[in-house]
Amino acid sequence: MSNPQTIKLGKNEYVILPKAEYIRLQGMAGIPAGSVDATGYARASIGATLKAAREHAGLTQTELAKSLKKSQPMISGAEGGTISVSDRYVSAVLKACKLPANWTGPKSTKRTDQKNARL
Repeated sequence: MSNPQTIKLGKNEYVILPKAEYIRLQGMAGIPAGSVDATGYARASIGATLKAAREHAGLTQTELAKSLKKSQPMISGAEGGTISVSDRYVSAVLKACKLPANWTGPKSTKRTDQKNARL
């Protein structure tokens, strides 16, 4: 590969390569068995946070979709981690749920933990 294709996102520049080459390089790097793909993990993590925000606000997917002028399947995909979402989308969800922009999920309390332990 003499001139690799790149893409720049913000201040970071990324190299684009065929999936087969990526898998070959993973094998050479000695990626441990059981490792997870960072992209899939990030999408799932962000999706779980989006779902928690919606549930914290007491909204259904349909209600949130209407508020954001999006489709319910789009909300479902974002929460399930099957589609990519932008920072702008995450901000819009938090705003629609009346949560601060830096919200990272519901805070656990000892009382809640004790109640859940009894269930």
